[in-house]
Amino acid sequence: MNTIHEYRGYVFAITYEAREPAYTVDFPDIPDIITSGETLSEAFSNACEALDLHLESLQKLGKRRPKVKHQLIVESS
Repeated sequence: MNTIHEYRGYVFAITYEAREPAYTVDFPDIPDIITSGETLSEAFSNACEALDLHLESLQKLGKRRPKVKHQLIVESS
């Protein structure tokens, strides 16, 4: 199972696999971020926190934010 989410303009995927940790997170535009969770909710929360901390660290170091290359597109029928 794979779910796609967006936070602060960055897209990330949460993938479920029957192993520890059950839910892993992938930010395609920021491969340096590595996080996971035991539940989907925990993985989502950890992803948001990891992104916030990463962006804050970049700002403190005087580095630019990574360019957003992926977008979440929602279509309605």
